[in-house]
Amino acid sequence: MFRQLLRLFRKERGDQGETTPGQREADPLSSETGRRKSFCGRLGFGRKASSQNVISKQEECLKELEELKFEIQKCQFERDELYQILDLYIYDEWDHRLHVELPVLQSEHEMRMMAMQMMTNSISDAMERYKELIQVNSSSRIRLSQLLREQAQLENNIQILLNEKRELLVEQTELPASSVETKRF
Repeated sequence: MFRQLLRLFRKERGDQGETTPGQREADPLSSETGRRKSFCGRLGFGRKASSQNVISKQEECLKELEELKFEIQKCQFERDELYQILDLYIYDEWDHRLHVELPVLQSEHEMRMMAMQMMTNSISDAMERYKELIQVNSSSRIRLSQLLREQAQLENNIQILLNEKRELLVEQTELPASSVETKRF
C-alpha cells in the first residue's frame, strides 16, 4: 500500500520515469514499421486493453489518494481544534478561563433572555387578542339571538296577517251573496 502511495506521489510530481518519444522510436521492438512486431501487436489488440486497464487503475488510485488526502486534512483540523480546547482547559490560570468563557456564557444568557422576553410578549399579545375575540363572539351571539327572536316574531305577525286576509276574503265572497239575498227580500 505504501509503495502504491509512493508511486502515486511520484506521478503527481512528474517523476514517472517514462521514456521520451525519441527513445521509443529508437526501440526496434516498439516501432510500428519494424519487422519484429509480435502477433498481438500486428493485429492491434492486447496492448490497448492492458493500457486501458492500467489507466483505469491509475484513475482509481488517484481518486483513492484524493479521498485519503481529504480524510487526513479533516483529521488534522479536528486535532487542531481539540488541541485548542485542551489548551483552554489545561491552562493553570482560572482567571484566564473566566475571562475567555464568561463573555460567551453572558452573551448566550442574554440571547436566551431576549428570546424568553419575546415569547412572553407574544403570549400576552395572544391572550389579549383571545379576550377580544371572546368579547366579539359573545356580542355576536347576543345579536344573533335577538335577530332570531325578531325573525320568529315577524313570522308570527305574517301568520296572523295571512289568517286575517283569509277571513276578509271569506267575508268579501259572502257579501255579494248577502247583498243578492237582501235585494230579494
